[in-house]
Amino acid sequence: MARKVTPRVYLAALKRKLNRLLGKEIDPYLPLPEGVQLSAYPGHRADMAASRQKLAFARHPDMLPEAWQREARAKLADLMGWPFTRPDPVLTLAEDWREVGGGIRRRAFYLRVRPETDVAVHLLWRDGLTGPAPVYIHLAGSTSGVHVGWGEAKVPIDHQRIGIGADMARQAAQRGYLAVAVEQLGFGDREERTLKPRSGERLADAANHALMLGRTLQGEKCWDLSTVIDWLLRQDGLPIPIDPARLFLFGHSSGGSTALFAGALDARIKGVVCSGSVGRYQDTAGKRRSPNGELIVPDLLNWLEAEDLIALCAPRPFIALSGRDDHIFPYAGVEKTVGLARTFYERLGATRHLNAVEADGPHRYYSEETWAAWEKWIDPPPQSAAP
Repeated sequence: MARKVTPRVYLAALKRKLNRLLGKEIDPYLPLPEGVQLSAYPGHRADMAASRQKLAFARHPDMLPEAWQREARAKLADLMGWPFTRPDPVLTLAEDWREVGGGIRRRAFYLRVRPETDVAVHLLWRDGLTGPAPVYIHLAGSTSGVHVGWGEAKVPIDHQRIGIGADMARQAAQRGYLAVAVEQLGFGDREERTLKPRSGERLADAANHALMLGRTLQGEKCWDLSTVIDWLLRQDGLPIPIDPARLFLFGHSSGGSTALFAGALDARIKGVVCSGSVGRYQDTAGKRRSPNGELIVPDLLNWLEAEDLIALCAPRPFIALSGRDDHIFPYAGVEKTVGLARTFYERLGATRHLNAVEADGPHRYYSEETWAAWEKWIDPPPQSAAP
């Protein structure tokens, strides 16, 4: 028979609450013996600082750039569990098109990419658009879902995000692109709804289960995106023919992290913009809590760093954009990382294609700055003929 809780338990709990309210130290294990370090992070931090990425392009200055890219891309794919060849995507459902507003239409497609795994893909285009159309692929941040990309609000905070320009897919459609808004694994319609109970952090279960299968969450997200590109290039059932030479990728925050990995892995992407998402992994994921495992690729820091992933995008256009006061990926980290990658772009004579853009503000979408950079470096408009 279980013993009754004694008054001592209640008294100790009350004392602890009072100490917490008074701001007094309540860790019962302190102080530790002098010179003793029992937490895990200091040791991991020291190991990360001492890590030397074996495939960093800076360590292979005599290797031909294309040869280094082949080897580094193969290693990255292996670490992430990203397959170079994938089953053909199967269209499981196509919804009727809907008006988004402002002459923009949207149609949802659902693609089977792995056993019992579908990806929601939303195509947006303006009335009168003819092909072959340029393609803008949109990956939203870790918000309520990709619907914000076409200006739809499903939860209260969406109104604020749309108000500051998060409806980038709709803006792309207005500019004459076939916008492809892809719902990322773990967000919006793709949140975990079948596992019960599920973890409080919405990506944790998917990340852990992928690791048990020898894959990673980021690898599966890039797998999804590459399968969407497979489907787009098949041009089967698209409302408008596309131009494969003008297939570009934009991602913000969580979506920007995926965009960097995807651009490094899939050379069919002709230009990449990463918003609020670029920094060396030792300085970002390696120096803050990581509740969901989204950026965790086992063994990555023993082989490659963020600047090496940018180098895998070369010589294609790559833009890293961030706010000066971004609390996750500040512009100072963007400038540092892009600066390190510039050496590799120089080897290919493509430094004009690598750019860092500073915005004045915190971690958020910057639509005006993004489109200015896009038109300058990603997909410049054709020069008008001289009179």
